[in-house]
Amino acid sequence: MHPLLALTACSLLAYHGIRKKSLSKSGSAAAFLVGLITFSHPNNVFAVILIVFYLSSSRLTKYKAQRKQQLEEDFKVGGQRTATQVLSNGLTGTFVAFAHWAVVPPDLEPPLCLGGSTELQKFHTILILAYMGHYACCNGDTWASELGILSTRPPILITTLKEVPRGTNGGVSPFGLAASLLGGLTIGVVAATTLFFTDTHCTTSLVSRSLFLCGAGAALGLTGSLIDSLLGATLQKSVYNTATKQITPDFRNLKPGEKVTDLKHISGIAVLDNHQVNFISSWLTAALAAFVTHRYLS
Repeated sequence: MHPLLALTACSLLAYHGIRKKSLSKSGSAAAFLVGLITFSHPNNVFAVILIVFYLSSSRLTKYKAQRKQQLEEDFKVGGQRTATQVLSNGLTGTFVAFAHWAVVPPDLEPPLCLGGSTELQKFHTILILAYMGHYACCNGDTWASELGILSTRPPILITTLKEVPRGTNGGVSPFGLAASLLGGLTIGVVAATTLFFTDTHCTTSLVSRSLFLCGAGAALGLTGSLIDSLLGATLQKSVYNTATKQITPDFRNLKPGEKVTDLKHISGIAVLDNHQVNFISSWLTAALAAFVTHRYLS
């Protein structure tokens, strides 16, 4: 994307985030930085994936917001994501996009196709799949969190398979898992569609390549969500407020008038917070995608 167009696009998205209350001021600044680096990449697949993740996640956060407010003590209207939240969901992807930009010549003729036998083609493919893996995890986990909490059936803890309150870290449900798969599939479809129209010179096995990207996106979305749930169930402490019937935020202290007996420990130990879980799970999913792709191409 042309630098001037990239500057305009990320400015509009940052402004949109503040206006719609999906981003705080610090979150908007972080989103601008992530967007500027990503949108400036000559290959548009990086920018399109980021835009779809941001817009779909922001929209789903607002879906049935009143119901979510009843279940989550720290719920904020629109999401109002901070810089920490933006970077935990965007830092790995931004690094991968920058690494691709730094190593793969943008003016290479003909441009690289996925697969191939040269080291540069392999590197190109590995980074595209790693980037997909990162955002498939982020999108799948966000869709699972925002839609799974609305399931009519209580979730089960991924480690014990016992029912837990809605909003519990590490809680999964069939509806939530389906949402994570669909969120990852969306990233795969976006990648396949973008490359279909931009990599017009890559005519070999076009259909099989598109199907592979769609399938990889779905698998990575589900895998990333499961990794996130496993980390949340074990290394993130979940506490249920029996008085308000809500899950409390990470590392929260007693409020005035509250009793210790009001707070019930559900699962996990207080090692990671939600942002750290998101960062680690998306990083692991990106690394897994890169490793599997490397093994396949070797």
